[in-house]
Amino acid sequence: MIKITLNKSGYEPFFDFIKAYAILCVLMGHTIPFLKETGYSLWYGMQVPLFVLIQAFHALKKESFSFSIKRISKRIIYPFLLIQTIPIVYELFKNGYTNKLITSWLIGGGYGPGAYYPWIYLQLAVLLAIIKPYIEKGSKTLNLIVVLAICEGLEILSSIIGLPDWLYRLLAIRYFFLIYLGWLWVKEGIVINVKTISLSFLSMVAIIYFDYYYTPTEPWFFDTAWRCHRWPCYFYVSTLLCGILYWIYNKTKGNSIIRYVSKTLAKCSYEIFLIQMVIIPIMHQVNFIDNKYLDFCIRTPLIFVISIMGGYYLHKLNNNFLLKYFGSI
Repeated sequence: MIKITLNKSGYEPFFDFIKAYAILCVLMGHTIPFLKETGYSLWYGMQVPLFVLIQAFHALKKESFSFSIKRISKRIIYPFLLIQTIPIVYELFKNGYTNKLITSWLIGGGYGPGAYYPWIYLQLAVLLAIIKPYIEKGSKTLNLIVVLAICEGLEILSSIIGLPDWLYRLLAIRYFFLIYLGWLWVKEGIVINVKTISLSFLSMVAIIYFDYYYTPTEPWFFDTAWRCHRWPCYFYVSTLLCGILYWIYNKTKGNSIIRYVSKTLAKCSYEIFLIQMVIIPIMHQVNFIDNKYLDFCIRTPLIFVISIMGGYYLHKLNNNFLLKYFGSI
């Protein structure tokens, strides 16, 4: 058995490595079109579940955790709304005001790839504050049964009522099971043994089936594009994938360059996420060269560089200006 102990009382450097990996996967997933042929759901496709696991761990490790709209606004909502003004102003200048401008923003949760994530984060922050007192009182088995029942119940309900795809995309339904797995991280760390490896392989089978050999499974699982973000797929993420990442982290943590890059990317990961939401649609409207392969080779590195540099400076702006001057709002 291998047990990876996670720091519950302070800074956990391994999470920097996970977040750096996850945000790079976000950029790859939104810019490189042929990743599906590489088994992408088993590696780059689980970036949001990784972020959610870390969010759940940080909330549930604390002796007391409460939802603070002020704290969430400073860290999540203000930067998101600031960045969203760019595509809104662009659309206003390009097409003028239309009802479609507002409805598109509301239905999408914002403009750009991944615009749903800030709203998922917000919902999970509320849910974690509500669930924490109850999950701490329950046993491992009882909590598993209750959380699985809730997850499956929500999937069945979504199928029965015909929940619109756009609304399902904005709701945290598909990530609810990760709260339980984040709680297990707090209680046990990342445990790799025969049981968890077996669950991970079954989870991998579910991912491959949902992604490559899928047939409709309603009402048991709501039929949407988010097929690999369902509760059976997450055992692999929380155990085997993170175990592999930890092995790589251990092999490379002595390298000062990798350590610095990981810490910087992790610190700015949310801001990088916000910048790529705006940059990618803009860059896809620019034709750099007639040859589509050369055009791809120019556009993709530019998206990475602009997103990372933009995220770095947005993080500084948020810390040095937004939090300072709007923190009291």
